[in-house]
Amino acid sequence: MLFSCKGNKALTVDVDDTSASHQELGTEVKGVMAIPQSGVLFLWSTYGKQINKMDSTSIQAGSFRFKKQQFATGVYMIGINENNLCPIIINEKDALCEVGFKNGKLETSGYAIASQENEAWFAYMPQEAALQRSIKDAKSAAYKLPEKKVQFEEQAAKKEKELLQLQNTLIAQYPSTYFSKLLQWKQEPNKAIFDSYWSNIDFNDESIIRSKALSERIESFMRTHSKGEESGFIQCIDAVATKAKVNDAVLEFALSQMLTGFYESNMENICAYIIDFYINGDACGDADLTQNIKNTAEGISKLAIGNIPPNIIMNDDKGNEVNLYNIAAERKYTLVMFWSSWCEHCKTEAPQIQAAHSLWKDKGIEIIGVSIDNNETSWKNALAERGFVFPNVCGMNQYKSAVAQDYRITKTPTYFLLNEKKEIVLKPKSMKEVHSFLATKLKN
Repeated sequence: MLFSCKGNKALTVDVDDTSASHQELGTEVKGVMAIPQSGVLFLWSTYGKQINKMDSTSIQAGSFRFKKQQFATGVYMIGINENNLCPIIINEKDALCEVGFKNGKLETSGYAIASQENEAWFAYMPQEAALQRSIKDAKSAAYKLPEKKVQFEEQAAKKEKELLQLQNTLIAQYPSTYFSKLLQWKQEPNKAIFDSYWSNIDFNDESIIRSKALSERIESFMRTHSKGEESGFIQCIDAVATKAKVNDAVLEFALSQMLTGFYESNMENICAYIIDFYINGDACGDADLTQNIKNTAEGISKLAIGNIPPNIIMNDDKGNEVNLYNIAAERKYTLVMFWSSWCEHCKTEAPQIQAAHSLWKDKGIEIIGVSIDNNETSWKNALAERGFVFPNVCGMNQYKSAVAQDYRITKTPTYFLLNEKKEIVLKPKSMKEVHSFLATKLKN
């Protein structure tokens, strides 16, 4: 998913308003951490569930300080790397946001030093996590043990009520904060009523896109009201887009979340509807959509069956150039396989992949392996271990590598089967599907 700067407009400061004087200087984010005593700390902005690295600072003697700057109010991430980070709230009205961390596991050890927003946030987060786990466990048990379904559903409902009470208590305790708004956005007072579902969301408030709140609400709305049918999803999409049209940045965010969500769910017909009707069509009226979402739409369209995906031109493990388009043009079919050395499913499928290559290599079929590893040794060791002798390249930056992003890879293994025209003819979920498809085509 691409990031939009549209929801991060520069602040307008009234020089005659003394209460806004600190806004000219922005907000200072600083704090302390027990460990590590030294190193680098990063700050990420958020766009729904996505994060974008925006700043860094050094940790010196257990203290850190980011340069003072203007922030758009919302949830940010602070951390050592993407596997060890913690959400914090930065409010553009606050001159100082000071937090601390009790140990090296940042997400569970944060506390507020000088930040009312984060005093509330850190008090809430562990309680929400515990209650959500209990709700999930109870619902799972109700599904697995139908004879005790009623008992577990009552247990889940009790925990949901506790979560709502916790939210309402903290909303009252911290009025006029972004934290308070965030908790209200999380609630679904009219969940079962299609026409009233969005009654507690102000789509003109751009700060909602700098949190997970709207993304999660859209997902819940789809699950509750689509009935799992294509017509139901389209009705939900139209309802969300109609509400969001009051603000261009929020509309773009909502369309982006829905587009990428449906693509990752392999619902290409729904993606095509969003692209054709809202992004390339006239349904958005005079909305000023940025090039970001248009690029996202174009990238997704290229990965649809019948279209030509981006070329892959990279060096293999021996230093030789691999050119997907050139290889595909000389073969009946070319299988592009995204994989990683740490993926157990990839390892399980490896014997089938190697056997397929041995069986088909003389019948006009080629396989190109694209690893998303970020360690050359791990990649090459996995190649040798699995006996892959077909062309293999590696992006060297996991899911953030250019090739992984071009193909919108979010899990491994992921397959694309191309014909001699370089068109995608199949996006199989497993090698079993590949075998079945090729067995039929080669027989003919």
